[in-house]
Amino acid sequence: MRYLLLTLTFVLVGHASATGEINVLTDLQSPFPPGCVAVSLPQESASAENELYDEDVFIPSVEEDQPAAQVRVQIWRTGCHDEGFSVVMVRLEKVSGGPVLVPRAFAEAGNVELPGHQAQLIRHPAVGGVGASGNDLVGATTYMLGVDPFPLNPDNDTTFGPTEYNDEFTLELFWGDYARTDPSEDFRLFTIFEYEPQIDPTQKDYPILHGRMSGQYTVEGRPFSGVVLQIGEVYNPDGPDTNSVSVLFFTYINGAPTWVIGADSNLEPGFDMVTLDMLELSGGQFITSPPGRYDEDDVTDEFIGTMTLEALDCNTLLIGYNFSESGLGTGSFEAERLINLAGYACNPWR
Repeated sequence: MRYLLLTLTFVLVGHASATGEINVLTDLQSPFPPGCVAVSLPQESASAENELYDEDVFIPSVEEDQPAAQVRVQIWRTGCHDEGFSVVMVRLEKVSGGPVLVPRAFAEAGNVELPGHQAQLIRHPAVGGVGASGNDLVGATTYMLGVDPFPLNPDNDTTFGPTEYNDEFTLELFWGDYARTDPSEDFRLFTIFEYEPQIDPTQKDYPILHGRMSGQYTVEGRPFSGVVLQIGEVYNPDGPDTNSVSVLFFTYINGAPTWVIGADSNLEPGFDMVTLDMLELSGGQFITSPPGRYDEDDVTDEFIGTMTLEALDCNTLLIGYNFSESGLGTGSFEAERLINLAGYACNPWR
């Protein structure tokens, strides 16, 4: 039945649509918000109560003359800081036997015998098109489970989004495309129970700061003021890429509009708080001034204190400041998102 369904889908909608490859940066095919997990996926469940499955299964080897492979399957949910969202983690470990590949995955809401939505086992939280199905399974690897919202069979009118993902659903791990045996023996069904925040904790205590939080923020009670946050990625040919953070704080000093700026770089991705030295800029002229009216040396910057940024949620920043050295006081305020980058909403499902 599984083979018939897959063949029908390839004929009707073509290979590109059927592969179900998920780009967790730009697509709405992964039913969890970007940034829900950090740069590295968790390698184990948070607790025994949090673990849905930990069992060994035997899967025929991809080589006929090799013994069946013993594969340990562990499944659990990791909560997101966005209320009502979680990520299902699937950890596979080849324990013994002949060569075996990472299985294909399918899902369907409720308790069913033949899940009809193609899924992907994703190794990295911030890159797309990297479903691991068909790769060699060597050692132990944790994957995020993404699910295509549209079913394989065009006669199936169900959709699979965050509501279905965070409720009870059926997960199928299917090795039938890779093993040279009766395909009816090459799948396993798992009931994934609904997300329970009290037993499915977040990976980190606080939301991480990441690129989708870039944008413009406003401060209640401070009209015509605000914060522009940019979190960038710096390519490093000799090692891991790093993040950069820059902040423009539009405010007033003695009634005059003022820029206060801060920046830092070479930050290891996955941070949840950053403190920046803030500089007040002065000098310069309006853009309509004659060319050559001022140059870089005419603009001065003065250190006036520090600002500390952390995320309260996808669209809210908590900003602390210490401008005591410049006589401007200390305190904190919340900044609410006004604008995000087009196509890169912090949580596309909101």
